[in-house]
Amino acid sequence: MLINENKPLVSIAVAVYNGEKFLVQQLDTLVGQSYQNMEIVVSDDGSSDGTWAILETYAAKHPNFFIYRNEGPCGIKRNFEHALKQCKGSLIAFADQDDIWMLDKVEKLVAHIDGLALIYHNSLFVDPEGRSLDTTISTDLNPYSGNDPRAFLLWNTVSGHALLFRRELLDLALPFPAARHHDWWLAFIAAANGGIQYLDEILVHYRQHEQSQTDFLKLRNKKIDREKKQAEAMEWYEACATVPGKYQPFFKEWEKRNWEKNDHIWNRRLFLLYFKARRSILFMRKKNAASKFFYMIKKCWGDDVRANVRNRKKKWSNQNSMEK
Repeated sequence: MLINENKPLVSIAVAVYNGEKFLVQQLDTLVGQSYQNMEIVVSDDGSSDGTWAILETYAAKHPNFFIYRNEGPCGIKRNFEHALKQCKGSLIAFADQDDIWMLDKVEKLVAHIDGLALIYHNSLFVDPEGRSLDTTISTDLNPYSGNDPRAFLLWNTVSGHALLFRRELLDLALPFPAARHHDWWLAFIAAANGGIQYLDEILVHYRQHEQSQTDFLKLRNKKIDREKKQAEAMEWYEACATVPGKYQPFFKEWEKRNWEKNDHIWNRRLFLLYFKARRSILFMRKKNAASKFFYMIKKCWGDDVRANVRNRKKKWSNQNSMEK
């Protein structure tokens, strides 16, 4: 890694755990970056495989490669927090242990961040062997650029491996809340504090496998716990409502109307919130206007009513199966 102190220092925070299978290929793309003022800070979450030995080899070879080890597994969010505490750069990027970075990724992000709080890019999904799956992160959702955090209320297009942000955001974002992923929270905070920009270039090959932390392509068959999903959503809305700024009154009302959903068969006030902010809230959803309208209507039914409808559909389906 070459050093040019006339350029801002970029810290790459890497969280690893039992990642020996793909780690070397990823680390080679990090130390091989064309950007010339960079440090790599790796936090190992108590790996039990050969991960630590691999990290020691890179640390011995590269003077700006720093490694730290947790006493025991603490989870990906806390592991990233541990790495962030050691970062010295004015600009910070996240890296996972199993992806493949383009060698000019950091250089391009630094060149385009301008005065914004955060910049992110598109990524190509690849299989465990690194072969293209012919789909990208922007395939299913519209990437957002701007300074309206309401765009991140229901969906997120900013993946941790794809972002670069100013370290000032850490004072506002840490500690990461339990609700949602840490990259989602950072995108929300950045949109509310300086704005974010999407760079429409594929700068990472995003490896998908059954052990991936984020199951974008739904490779794992997970049974949906609707009560848990609802509780996580409410925890997220509560976190959003704590962020100061021009949209805080909106988020506080949003939290309130969602808490009271079961007091109504259909919540008219929640629908009005949806409708007034629909261009922001539903921006990422790649659907036509009619689909978005019916989505808003569906989301404003009381949860008990929706549960009864689901149970009836399941009952009718079972009866039809028995008749056949």
